[in-house]
Amino acid sequence: MMFPKREIGSSSGLGQSEVDVEKLSFFKIFQGDDLSSESMRAFPYDFIRNVPQNDYSSNMVIRTQWGVSWEVKVSMNPRFYYMEKRGWNQFVNDNALGDKELVTFTHTGLMCFNVNIYEENGKELVRPRTMASLSGIKKEVGESSKKDVKKAEETGGVRVKSKRFEEGKTSKKKKKKKMKKSNNDEDTVPVFNITITTSYLKFLPIPRYFADVHIPNKSKMVVTIHHSNGNCSWEVVCLVRKARAIFSGGWARLVREYPLSVGDFCTFKFIKPTEFHLDVSKKVEEIMSD
Repeated sequence: MMFPKREIGSSSGLGQSEVDVEKLSFFKIFQGDDLSSESMRAFPYDFIRNVPQNDYSSNMVIRTQWGVSWEVKVSMNPRFYYMEKRGWNQFVNDNALGDKELVTFTHTGLMCFNVNIYEENGKELVRPRTMASLSGIKKEVGESSKKDVKKAEETGGVRVKSKRFEEGKTSKKKKKKKMKKSNNDEDTVPVFNITITTSYLKFLPIPRYFADVHIPNKSKMVVTIHHSNGNCSWEVVCLVRKARAIFSGGWARLVREYPLSVGDFCTFKFIKPTEFHLDVSKKVEEIMSD
């Protein structure tokens, strides 16, 4: 669904009106188990129809009110354009979405979007929920890209890649090659990240991209999850279904004893199919109160 704003054209609906591409908007409601599904990541048809096709050669940039941005690759299947999982999931996790929030995406030109996040009670978020979103540690857009986005806003949506930006990309490629050559086991440990929402205090869905690769195709098994300090661990039942895998029995006890609370950013490090190590970054409010 979308609410295109029109500055030119007939208000009576009798004629063909022109859409202001730089003010097109659409919204998504973040609820349900699979927030990374292809349908959730799809662009509305009316938006696609009104935006020039050349724009889709650029990556999508999502920016919150507090200035943090994520870069998301745009792809196409035979039916529609959609956002790639990697950048999309990072945006969802960093902002702890999944508790019936309504999020509006307002186009400012060349696939740059300002987002506004509204909670179920109608209250708009004007500051980040999580430390990851506050610090920008997990965002997809680097410092050079942020300057690029700012330049886009100043030039009416035209993003100009500077020489410095291109040099930054080259240095990143070199850095990646060095990392591949490294013998450090930490670089190759599979992980998945989850930001705790209210529903996740009772059970925890494991991201499908991780479960498909690392979780055995068994209907039920017991896994051991270790505390980051290494002093304690919990046995948790993992239920594997056709559509998803979840931590169920024993998870609520872990939440209570670790302890975990809404807004905490959790990193699960894979040791083996029945064993994980859990690191937790506490939510911003708790850190500030300390």
